[in-house]
Amino acid sequence: MDTVEILDLRGELVTRAQALRPLLEKNAVVAEGERALPDETFNALIEAGMLKLCKPRRYGGLEVGHRTYLDVVAELAKGCGAASWYGFILNMTDWIVGQMHQDAQDAVWGDSPNAVTCCPLNPIPGWEARWGKDGVTLSGEWPYTSGCGHADWVLAGFPVLDDAGNPVDSAVALISMKDTTIKDTWYVAGMQGTGSNTVVVKDVFVPNTMIMKMSGPLSNNHPTPHKSEHMFLSDPGATFWTCVAPPVLGLAQLALELTVERLTTKPKPISYSFYTDSSKAPSTQFAVAQAATMIDAATLQARAACDEIDAQSRTGELMARLDRGRNIMRGANVIRLCREATDLLIDAQGAGSFAQVNPLQRIWRDLNAAARHGFNSVGMKHEMYGRILLGADEQQMTPFA
Repeated sequence: MDTVEILDLRGELVTRAQALRPLLEKNAVVAEGERALPDETFNALIEAGMLKLCKPRRYGGLEVGHRTYLDVVAELAKGCGAASWYGFILNMTDWIVGQMHQDAQDAVWGDSPNAVTCCPLNPIPGWEARWGKDGVTLSGEWPYTSGCGHADWVLAGFPVLDDAGNPVDSAVALISMKDTTIKDTWYVAGMQGTGSNTVVVKDVFVPNTMIMKMSGPLSNNHPTPHKSEHMFLSDPGATFWTCVAPPVLGLAQLALELTVERLTTKPKPISYSFYTDSSKAPSTQFAVAQAATMIDAATLQARAACDEIDAQSRTGELMARLDRGRNIMRGANVIRLCREATDLLIDAQGAGSFAQVNPLQRIWRDLNAAARHGFNSVGMKHEMYGRILLGADEQQMTPFA
């Protein structure tokens, strides 16, 4: 697609996401109470095309690019954080499947273009992978599997070990959800509506064509034969460490919107002061202004990272390590700025923010849970960028960069 077509499609998809907001808002409380995304919400996401952003066009997907993915998934968060999390997990898993062997892609989408795949990357201790010449037999439990209740497939990640038992790579194995069981383990304070329960696999054989080692894409060696599909050639290191940002960004934008609306339409006093309208207090004005500026900065950094990832993917080459590190650091800044901004907005609204009838408390909990996803680790991103800047990255610290 040319630039005009990309912008037109981005605008259309953001508009579709905005149109879903009333439904998502209505079901957000239900999702939290049931600890699972309601079928009505999931089906609405499917019908609006929100879960085919990163699916190859060959299978009816949109293959939109990372900047459009960012804007659309962030918009979903303004209706429901859990729905936005689905938008992140299920779309980015499609991005991974789109890099895999043709057999894997056909298995997922060949007969079911609306099929979705969940993707837990870390099994709990006790997992087992028995390799043979034709594939691997897997057993184990994968916690925090967002979307598993609606998924048709699971892309289970696991370490690849050398003969001494040391991790030397990471792999993903495509398994039908029919060959798994789900344990009800998702009892948490934030993002409750994602239904991120534990997927159990027992002695399931996965052929080589359904497996991908991460060292392949990280060395620009993708199993997919479709080398002209640029989205799936985006730099894995930069993409993995920035793709979790949209739900956090959208929730922060929503927190600002609701805070400004509440402070300007429902004036309330500041406790233990002479202020009868908190919006007239300099401390409130400062907090809101600072939060708005932080969220603006986070938005700009997220968009800059995605724009650079999209531009890189069209070259067919990986990013230079310094460029990768800079974009990973942008991802860190997005998370840090959104967390700090939302705390300021909570301060501006006061303790009433935590009343159960106030949606800001759910936003705050969802955002803080999302911000602690492994790929959102601010400290890890600082370390990665610092190692690159100082030439101290001789020891690989992660198989995902």
